[in-house]
Amino acid sequence: MHWYEKESNKFRFQKIERAAMALKFPQFRLFMGGGRFPFAGQGILFWGGNLRTNFGNVYMLAVTYPENFPYGQIKAFVPALLGKPTPHKYVDGHLCLYSNDHGGGGEGIGKETTAAAVVGWSAAWLNAWEVYKRTAKWPGK
Repeated sequence: MHWYEKESNKFRFQKIERAAMALKFPQFRLFMGGGRFPFAGQGILFWGGNLRTNFGNVYMLAVTYPENFPYGQIKAFVPALLGKPTPHKYVDGHLCLYSNDHGGGGEGIGKETTAAAVVGWSAAWLNAWEVYKRTAKWPGK
């Protein structure tokens, strides 16, 4: 049974996750992975949509839920950057947004984190990526 099929998670998903995404990022739609996407396997729910950066470029973003949601890490992927060497990205291609594994305060994991929050953090990451492409320095370093 997937996390979103459990009765204890249905309220969270319907009233919090869907509502937050509809309010903050209405251009995003909910999809289910099934082998077509390298970032979302069979039965994995993810939000997909486009974000425009301050430089005017548009990127498709996918935000996936872990099977142990709401306790696991929601991950964000930029499909156009999968397989490309990019700083602040993990081996599987998800964006490094909150550094839980090297000194972060655990911001990305927990019942208070929503997919909408991860999309917002990803927008900041994309702007940093574009600064990096122009200057060869990641902002804030």
